[in-house]
Amino acid sequence: MRRILVLLVMIGSCFLMFVSCTNQDKSSPPAQFTVALKPNPLDSTLTDVYVTNIQKDQSQLFITLPDVEINHYHPAEFCKGSVYVLRRTHPFSDFPVQWRDELWKYTSMKKGTRIFSSQGLDFRVSPTEQDIAVVTDTTLYFIETSSRSKVAEFHPSELSKKPYKDTHIQPLSWTKGGTFFWGNLFRTVDILTFFRIITETWEVDSYAVDSLEINSSDYALNPTNGMLIYSNFPAIFDVETYQHVKKSRIRVQLFLYDIITGERKLLATTSSKDFKPKWLSPRTIEVNNPEGEGRIVISL
Repeated sequence: MRRILVLLVMIGSCFLMFVSCTNQDKSSPPAQFTVALKPNPLDSTLTDVYVTNIQKDQSQLFITLPDVEINHYHPAEFCKGSVYVLRRTHPFSDFPVQWRDELWKYTSMKKGTRIFSSQGLDFRVSPTEQDIAVVTDTTLYFIETSSRSKVAEFHPSELSKKPYKDTHIQPLSWTKGGTFFWGNLFRTVDILTFFRIITETWEVDSYAVDSLEINSSDYALNPTNGMLIYSNFPAIFDVETYQHVKKSRIRVQLFLYDIITGERKLLATTSSKDFKPKWLSPRTIEVNNPEGEGRIVISL
């Protein structure tokens, strides 16, 4: 089953970029490398996979592959010289029963290994590359990269203190040293719970946020300190709804929320626009300017 996506948030494109892994547990430095996917200009069935060095602003073709699932919102990652990419065998439209998503690892020597396969797939590679968090609709697995074996398994009921129904698991991020893994439980676009897994013991810390009315289109989590930036901007499902929100001049508030302590602070207010928050450091965020065009930086 494919989860419902917000139309204006997750629009596929031919040029998709994703943050690479690092191996530090302190504040988050700028990403060193990203992965970009582009249609092959000579063969429409192939996808060119580029690795970009952000600091040097240089891109290099890494490999060309068939069946890459470029319509997925998170189809690829770069970690320690290897590219991890989702491929789809048997398109759903043609094979509604046989279709599958496959997670593949390609080393710097271009050797490919299939890590995991299921119908519907999401993933996050740990910074140490030891484990991979894999989500298949209603189950979160942790896969040991070298052996490709399952070392832990979680269902929604194990990730929340409240007995929610019809929830899905959203993988979010590892901390920079791989000590913790963060994710959330959501229903359509409403986030109900954030969870943090201690990967040494596989213990789960769960934090209910259903009273905050957070939707999946306008928030950012800092996994290092458990701080959340979010707004009460309503979920947008289509262009008509978006135009209605813009004309209604609704009041939208931006909050800083400590997931662990439950403390909340109002940061900014605007009318009928989202903030699209982004963490720059543990004490600095970037958001849409609430009083005009462009982006601004806020120190916390």
